[in-house]
Amino acid sequence: MDNVGKDWFRCYGSQENQTPNLDRLACTGMKVRNFYVTPVCSTTRVMLLTGRYPFRTGWHTHHDPAIYGGGYFDWNREVCLARVMKSAGYDTCIAGKWQINDLFDPKQKDALKKHGFDEHCVFPEGHKGHPAHKKRYWDAYIIQNGRRLDTTGRFGPDIFTDFLIDYMRRHRDRPFFAYYAAVLTHIPVVPTPHNKGQKLTPREQFAGMVWYADYLIGRLIAALDELGLRENTIVFITADNGTDNGTDQGYALSLGGRLHGRISEEGIYSLTERGINVPLIINCPGLVPCCTESDDLMDATDILPTLAELAGAELPEGVKIDGWSFAPQVLGKPRAKPWRPWCLTQYYKTRVIRGQRYKLYSTGPFFDLAEDPLEKHNLVGTAAMESPPAREAYAKLKGVLDSLPPDAKLPWEFRSISARKIRAEEEKRRREREKQQKERQLEQSRTKR
Repeated sequence: MDNVGKDWFRCYGSQENQTPNLDRLACTGMKVRNFYVTPVCSTTRVMLLTGRYPFRTGWHTHHDPAIYGGGYFDWNREVCLARVMKSAGYDTCIAGKWQINDLFDPKQKDALKKHGFDEHCVFPEGHKGHPAHKKRYWDAYIIQNGRRLDTTGRFGPDIFTDFLIDYMRRHRDRPFFAYYAAVLTHIPVVPTPHNKGQKLTPREQFAGMVWYADYLIGRLIAALDELGLRENTIVFITADNGTDNGTDQGYALSLGGRLHGRISEEGIYSLTERGINVPLIINCPGLVPCCTESDDLMDATDILPTLAELAGAELPEGVKIDGWSFAPQVLGKPRAKPWRPWCLTQYYKTRVIRGQRYKLYSTGPFFDLAEDPLEKHNLVGTAAMESPPAREAYAKLKGVLDSLPPDAKLPWEFRSISARKIRAEEEKRRREREKQQKERQLEQSRTKR
């Protein structure tokens, strides 16, 4: 799912009530409490599709090749998850959003095939002024197997779902891997077929988008049941980052869900827990044990090795895979070795490493998440830093950060001055958002006093 965090998932403690299908899948399957991604979409997607950390791929900064130009997700440089699944005999498809290649560039028009996807039905994004630019919802710009669809009067997410159901029907007698990169609930907020014509605030419309995303997941699960595939298909559901708070889009109120009695104001762009610790739900009746929860530390690099092990696929040769396979946890089996004691993410030059209790930023701050989950109190320089658990955790986490290699070269160079200007403006807005967020937090703490 796109740009929605735990604050909207009832099964993760949200006080909203928009996710009945997701809640049911979590209740009857496996729910992971500590699953980490980056705080923006493209970097998370590359992390998930390669099993490699951002410092290794160079994708540690948000980049849409179709918008900004320059480099792209290179099939000669990285091995995509779809290719790994194909090597094990799986048919493959993708539906939804694909933003890490410019499918309008003649050099990249066959990118999805080269990355291992046999079929596709995607919103490709496009540069400003292009008909595809931001057209993911009503009258969406969608390319299906190389051909643009007529989507007049139709809702893009419905088209992706219909494609997936048809794909599963056609491939019911063969093993398949379907990657659904949902466009919901990315901004702008829009009416859905469920509430079109109603007068709603932006936050109410966003709630409707969350509900509709859940509804479409329910349709996919029902289709698996109808096709007799439910007990032979493992479903993984996660998000690319936390919720978009919407205030930078001019919305008066945050789009965050209500959690612990307050509306979340952090999410996308933030390396706090609200921005990078997202839902991960895994379900397959009879295969994934019912009603299980895991506190193991996992991150997006773990998806590729996990699916490879479940599918019986070999990992790519000559490629450093950072992720660990959590297939034993998925199947309810004992682990062959102790689970790793940390997980990692990155945004721009800042790396963040988390142990079971403590979290360290490469920029210096150190937090005790057990006592301070909202990260309001940096332990560095305080008496709490002198406790044996804190000192030991800091030394171990700092040692891991210090042992990691420097960032790989960015896989792109901006090909135009206008692209550089766009990125500079976005970076300026990002810093302004961070400043405003800190000011709001400071004001809230003063009010509480």
